[in-house]
Amino acid sequence: MTNTALDDAGRCLLSVAWNIRTGGPRADPYADAVRSRLRELCRSLGHATCRHAASHGTGDHVPLLRLADLAYEIDTLLLLVGTSLVPAPDRDRRRRNEIDTLVTGLDALAAAATAALEPACVPS
Repeated sequence: MTNTALDDAGRCLLSVAWNIRTGGPRADPYADAVRSRLRELCRSLGHATCRHAASHGTGDHVPLLRLADLAYEIDTLLLLVGTSLVPAPDRDRRRRNEIDTLVTGLDALAAAATAALEPACVPS
């Protein structure tokens, strides 16, 4: 099988899932829950995308790459919250609000990414 844009998007999602941080310098249940959700979402859609690419070869890869990009962005912002050398509660609050906004949009983007695949390829 040759790689396609869709296969590459699936592998990108799997790479993002693999590289999302686990734990951190301080225990943060919120960050851990968000990261767990991102890992599971990227992993399941990444595998589904690779299966779809292997059986169909074509599809819209852009929503899948947008999802990978958003997951990476959220993970990076989570790292920035609470890890500065000098505590800055206002900055952390702004970043947390931005994370909340991005997470809210995650479901819509995940639905668009899922719609790019055959329903049978996506685990329930």
